[in-house]
Amino acid sequence: MDTKKARLLFKSITKTNPKHPAGWIGAARLEEAAGDMPTARQLIQKGCKECPKSGDVWLEACKLANSNKEEARARARMKLSKEPAIWITAAKLGEANGNTAKVGEIRERGIHALQGVFDREGWLMEPEAAEQAGSVVTCQAIIRNAVCIGVEVEDQMTWVADAEECEERASIETARAIYDHALSVFPTKTNESVWLKAAQLEKNHGTRESLDALLTKAVICMPHAEVLWLMGAKEKSLLGNLTAARAILQEAHASIPNSE
Repeated sequence: MDTKKARLLFKSITKTNPKHPAGWIGAARLEEAAGDMPTARQLIQKGCKECPKSGDVWLEACKLANSNKEEARARARMKLSKEPAIWITAAKLGEANGNTAKVGEIRERGIHALQGVFDREGWLMEPEAAEQAGSVVTCQAIIRNAVCIGVEVEDQMTWVADAEECEERASIETARAIYDHALSVFPTKTNESVWLKAAQLEKNHGTRESLDALLTKAVICMPHAEVLWLMGAKEKSLLGNLTAARAILQEAHASIPNSE
């Protein structure tokens, strides 16, 4: 179907059934594809008026907003404060536009607005979707704000189980964000197995630098955890850096005098 015929079709749809969100979205996207952004924005604004409770229409309006995208997102959040997709998309759009500073704030406000409406299981589906969309900062912000919903702060093994499930689904950034949060809450009281699992994630999916940084932090926070020192020494040895491996073992012996 050519653009002219499609335009007539959408005009008919929005006229006969103005409360149908898909008609306005389709009409706006048609004009966007044709390069007529002013008309696309005009149509989607009409859609917002006709379908004020449609999250999809408001999301499209946010995407098509011209100079003041923040104002468009604010209007959408005001109209649909109980719609999860509004808050999630607001964060993703902010990140895409380089405004990462506000991502955490948006997520925190969204979770506060949706408490009792959207549970922990629902929230923990979202960081993986954000990761798949390339919105890593949004993914991390969701984890920081949502991972404690419905569990005790000290319940780190629940977080570990969440991270392991994410890793199995190849959602590596989500798993990493969960471990990062778990290790940052009570770093000196964290179970050494959490450090080990986080280190294994970096070994399997990260870089040598990220693994080295994590193990260095681990032994600072838990200097009496012999297994963490040994893992660090082993990694240096596998890289052929025997001098560094010996240095780690010497530091371990100084921290744990009775270690072998």
